[in-house]
Amino acid sequence: MNYEYEIERTVEDYLRRVVQMQDEYDEMKKQMSWNNGVELVAAIDRVEAEREEQARREAQERERLEAEAREQRAAIERAVAMRNAKGYVPPSDDDEWDDPDSQYYRRDSWLV
Repeated sequence: MNYEYEIERTVEDYLRRVVQMQDEYDEMKKQMSWNNGVELVAAIDRVEAEREEQARREAQERERLEAEAREQRAAIERAVAMRNAKGYVPPSDDDEWDDPDSQYYRRDSWLV
């Protein structure tokens, strides 16, 4: 048995397997980085979409609150206007100043 030949063959086989495993490792590393990149881009897109959705919801909520505040202000203005009117309803016709009955009921003092 030739030990030198066996050792050389074993070393060559070992080196061939190391090169093969290194190539497989590089391929796996490249594929994982590519997949990881795709997953990273997908995650970034997902986060951006969530942020846009959150901003849209916040804008809708702000608009709803502003509309509600406008309605409340309008109701308050109507109530103040009614309180300031003190029951006076302006006449709908144009001849209010010529009408003697209208002048009679609009006088400042009822003490004649």
